[in-house]
Amino acid sequence: MLLAFAVVASLEPASAHAQVQDTSVVGVLRYDNNSGDERYDHLGKAFSSMMISDLSAIERLRLIERERLEEIMAELDLQYSGRVDEESAQSLGMIVGAEYLVLGSFITVEPEIRMNTRVARVETTEIVTTAEVTGQQNSLFDLQQALADQIIEGLELALTEEERRQLSERQEENRIDDLGALIGYSQALCLVDEGNYVEALDVIQDVQTAAPGSRLVGATLSLLQERAAEAATDRLTNEANRRLGGLLGRRQPQPTRPPSAC
Repeated sequence: MLLAFAVVASLEPASAHAQVQDTSVVGVLRYDNNSGDERYDHLGKAFSSMMISDLSAIERLRLIERERLEEIMAELDLQYSGRVDEESAQSLGMIVGAEYLVLGSFITVEPEIRMNTRVARVETTEIVTTAEVTGQQNSLFDLQQALADQIIEGLELALTEEERRQLSERQEENRIDDLGALIGYSQALCLVDEGNYVEALDVIQDVQTAAPGSRLVGATLSLLQERAAEAATDRLTNEANRRLGGLLGRRQPQPTRPPSAC
């Protein structure tokens, strides 16, 4: 049985720590699901999305977009395995121009969850800090906050009072407490990565009903409304071109979408 709530940080010696002075570029990869439960296969996308949004409140950190990281993972044939070793992480980090990569995993033993995180320096693949949080599944917000704090500590960011306030406000704005809502959010992100914006919009609308105050969910909803509208316009244009081609004797095959992994 996992402990009810614990936060354990394991930091490397001070000489191995990252020392963030000016702006540093950080990439947060999806968290690996080590639970063996397919319901949580895409939950790591939600964890990384929340962490990216939280850390972006600190102006001294520049966060790589989650979708950009997913695109590169696909190019490196890491999209479906989701497992990134040190060598792959270095290649990925160098491609996107990151100085540090945040990698993590989680395991669930209902009703509890444990999340592990490590921060690697891209240039040397050196692990500069690690953190572990354990708690109830209904305390995901507290766990996410604890992890963000440990990452910041590992990067040796001495936050000002204003930066701490901004981070706290951003975390509160992004808040999603319900595990079911977070799973729905992760499914929407999975569909986004497949380019299935219309279905993703349907899913995120349900998530917003469950988490109406989340800034992160609201921003994703707005983005998907735009992309779904663009997709609908493209579909009508393609259909018109296909019919015109048929009239001219140049039949075009009907585009097909591979089965969804979401």
